[in-house]
Amino acid sequence: MKAIYQFFGKLPLPLLYLFSKLSFLLVYYLVRYRRDIVSDNLLHAFPDKTPRERQRIEKDYYQFICDNFVEVMHSPSMSKEQLLERIEFTNLEVIQPYLDAEQSMQFLSIHQGNWEWVLQILSSKLGLPVDAVYKPLHSELFEEIVLENRSRFGSHLIPSKNAMKELLRKRREFRAFIMTAEQAPIRRDKKYWQVFFNRPSSFYLGPQKIAELTKYPVFYLKVHRREQGYYQLSFELIAEPPFEKNSFDVLDAYIERIEQAIREQPETWLWSNRKWRKKPCIDDNSFFAKDFPMDIVEK
Repeated sequence: MKAIYQFFGKLPLPLLYLFSKLSFLLVYYLVRYRRDIVSDNLLHAFPDKTPRERQRIEKDYYQFICDNFVEVMHSPSMSKEQLLERIEFTNLEVIQPYLDAEQSMQFLSIHQGNWEWVLQILSSKLGLPVDAVYKPLHSELFEEIVLENRSRFGSHLIPSKNAMKELLRKRREFRAFIMTAEQAPIRRDKKYWQVFFNRPSSFYLGPQKIAELTKYPVFYLKVHRREQGYYQLSFELIAEPPFEKNSFDVLDAYIERIEQAIREQPETWLWSNRKWRKKPCIDDNSFFAKDFPMDIVEK
């Protein structure tokens, strides 16, 4: 299976994009992969849009994930220079003073655009070690492929269960930590509840806790798709120390920023993710935003 994956990955990108178009027809019209979930998520997120507008986003989304799959498949065949040609770093001057001062940073992003290409090239482009916290995959094959791809040019992968220990161990070293932290936490994880796209949604507490413990400035990394196979990466400072104890300021700023980024280019975010499947309830693992509608919380 891996040999087949590697063989197709060596094909030219234009040919792989033709394969992506055929895959879209299969996934969207025949397999109908999670179309009910995507349709429901878009309906709740964009109630002001017409059914035709939401369907356009839905189709564009499925074409995008097919494009994204072949781009990731092609990654091992791409050199550092080829990746840099396809990812434009638009405002490095925002983080340059921190790089010059050898100030470690926390980067927060989401599963939007080609986040895989960004993780691969980030360490090399910035000239500092990058530790990327990730959630291990169920498939051993794709776990191996993803780890190989992401670590090609200097990034170091940390399983989420080991993240806090590794971050604390290296907190005095000059480096950046990056998390794509918008997915719903599993039941046993501590979580923060906030309204996100008009519905209650849970978020990992990690970004807030890491900021408080390390006292690193926190940047949002926005990945915007310019055209097929080309992306822009920009940096935005969303929080910096001192951080107020027992607050959720970092998470609130992050959640506000990611909703804005998704609204700007909705077809490039993972709408097939079951982000809203859990209902808020009062337990030892749940924390709530100040303005969260508590009347909907299960006791």
